[in-house]
Amino acid sequence: MRSYLRLELRRAFRNPAGLIMLTGFPLALYLLWTKVLNVVPQGQRGDFAAFSMVSMATYGAMGGALFIGGAIALERSKGWSRQLAVTPLPPHGYVVAKLVSGMAGVLPSILVVLAAGAGLGGVRLSPWTWPALVVLIWLGVMPFAALGIAFGYTLRGQAANLAMMAVYFGLSVLGGRGRTSASFWWSPRWPRRCGRSCSSRRRW
Repeated sequence: MRSYLRLELRRAFRNPAGLIMLTGFPLALYLLWTKVLNVVPQGQRGDFAAFSMVSMATYGAMGGALFIGGAIALERSKGWSRQLAVTPLPPHGYVVAKLVSGMAGVLPSILVVLAAGAGLGGVRLSPWTWPALVVLIWLGVMPFAALGIAFGYTLRGQAANLAMMAVYFGLSVLGGRGRTSASFWWSPRWPRRCGRSCSSRRRW
């Protein structure tokens, strides 16, 4: 199992296209929101830079963790899992190796966005906060890795990728990606606003 785990780790870090996509996309979005577009509320520039940094680091890591299932679905369609079944690899070894390599692969995305926040965004946090953010974001996206594995074993080929993309972008919209909670309708205050609107309509 250790040999197969090392193989998966090498595959994860020897995929330049995947690493560039995982790190470049959230980094570009972070720079877009904080440096290009004028969407920062007055008096909240520092808070918004930190909010966007954590948001985009989580966004990139979540995508990398979720799309583990794409590789599993592709390998299943090509018969790779059946070939592994005749090897000494234990039944859980394949899933564990995919999970570990996938979670290791999201670390560059987290580190790059946090480094951009500190170096380009002017985010200033206490020294212990930075490693805590890395650990918390990394642990926080583990459920998405499990969800991706479930998609990879449930669906095949393009269907798995479409399902993961729908979940990925759907959760991004519901989570208010790139927006502050005060300016996005999906905030803790939206149920109260909806209730007021509905009650006013009933009185009318």
